[in-house]
Amino acid sequence: MTYQQAKESLRLNKTQKLQVNSYLDNKTHIDLKKIQSFINKVEFPISYFDFETFNEAIPRFDGQRPYQQMPFQYSLHIEEQNGDISHKEFLADENTEPRKALVEAMLAVIPQTGSIMAFNQSFEISRIKELAEFLPEYRDALSALVPRFVDLIEPFRKLGFYHPDFHGSFSIKSILPAMFPNDPDLDYKQLEIQNGGMAMDTFASLPRLKDKKERAQIRRSLLEYCKLDTWAMVKIYHRLAGILNVK
Repeated sequence: MTYQQAKESLRLNKTQKLQVNSYLDNKTHIDLKKIQSFINKVEFPISYFDFETFNEAIPRFDGQRPYQQMPFQYSLHIEEQNGDISHKEFLADENTEPRKALVEAMLAVIPQTGSIMAFNQSFEISRIKELAEFLPEYRDALSALVPRFVDLIEPFRKLGFYHPDFHGSFSIKSILPAMFPNDPDLDYKQLEIQNGGMAMDTFASLPRLKDKKERAQIRRSLLEYCKLDTWAMVKIYHRLAGILNVK
């Protein structure tokens, strides 16, 4: 069977065919219209936002359900129309109920206008809705954030951009190294904490650590990890916008 016959014989859906062809041909697929459609939804200032959460079988705090996703940290990169970028972050005290302090810190710094960009936004939106239910005094302010979300995964899931090194995955952990190979500043493997599962388990274990220096180092590692999550979104969005030669 020839190479072309092998490609044509595969019984795959549209997405699978594109993924297979991209891999076999070693070519990046770009659909400018789909990328443009996503870019058109984005309004400045852009708030690149990410939560980290933990869950436990036995609730630690009042109002916490078993296995509930409890936000304890966020990272926020803010990009202005003129290109200026600033960073805000929050990491809760591991011995204190985190939700009210997190919400107050978040609402104090997140812009009141513009897009809020997340990667796979359903997770962040679900946490915000839960926070609004738990903290009714902040319900209106939190609920107002939801319609402003745009999902950076959209142009990838809709096949606006597909790189053979994605290997069939639309995870940010697959997209980032494919778009920015060999960049140590964008390499999760260079970090002490390399994924959300590690962040979750690490924060949940902090109250059991007695060494203050070790706790301080772990907290720095948590901040570095979450910061890379939102900086990765900045870089990915800029790469997509750059394909269209727009800001």
